[in-house]
Amino acid sequence: MKSKLKKLFLLVGILMSASTVLGQTLISVNSPGWKKVAYNHLSGGRGFGKITIYTTGGSYAPEYTDIYWYKDWLSQSGISIESNSNNRSYWSDARVTSSQDTTFVEVYFTRAIANNLYVKIDPYGWNPAKEYSGALSDGNGTIGATAKIHRFNLKDQFVVGFNGFVGIGTNNPQESLSVNGNIRAREVKVESTNWPDYVFDQGYEKMNLRDLEKFILSNKHLPEIPKASQVAAEGIKVGEMNKLLLKKIEELTLHLIEKDHQVESMENKLNELTERLNGMQSGK
Repeated sequence: MKSKLKKLFLLVGILMSASTVLGQTLISVNSPGWKKVAYNHLSGGRGFGKITIYTTGGSYAPEYTDIYWYKDWLSQSGISIESNSNNRSYWSDARVTSSQDTTFVEVYFTRAIANNLYVKIDPYGWNPAKEYSGALSDGNGTIGATAKIHRFNLKDQFVVGFNGFVGIGTNNPQESLSVNGNIRAREVKVESTNWPDYVFDQGYEKMNLRDLEKFILSNKHLPEIPKASQVAAEGIKVGEMNKLLLKKIEELTLHLIEKDHQVESMENKLNELTERLNGMQSGK
């Protein structure tokens, strides 16, 4: 009899755990903006856990986001995002906020969603949050941490976008790798084509120094080199800039060689005139 009761209690426990994991709560959003999705209430609002929001209706369904949140005794908060969806059509950001001893997980919805929107609380964590149900109320807590919705986002400091672009120190990478900060490395290798050795080809026409002077006086920068305001706004492409700088160095080298030949020719003529003058003086 005791053995059967143990099995029964074990079965009930398993079913209760499965119900918790698989449970979902229907929610709705009346208007765009920050909305409270979940909360926890403990001294200091302490806790950490995982929340999933997803929709099963609409043009982009299913769309889902996993939100990992953290709040300590004082004021430190953390948040990270994971998603295998290919876009963020219904919500764009998430954040952790607090008010006295309550911590909130809030999501910025970009449109109203009346149906097929769910929130699910994962049992993972300590003092995990509790979900809201029905129409969500507006968010208004003190902001502790924010993160834009991406395929992966660690507190807006390390981002993998839906397009595969990676951002470090930025939540909006525009290239394969966007870094807002310093990079330290032993070596950086930049692949390049059309290296400007053609400057030394026979028949290459470089700008003469007189025209170069006029260009500099008029534009305040070298030909083909971007001006300061453009660099400040757009940055520079390291590979392309290295090619341009090398081209200018090679053109400068050609000018120096020409000037050296001119100086050598003038020295020869000066020496010839000096010898003639000395001859004339000795013949007196």
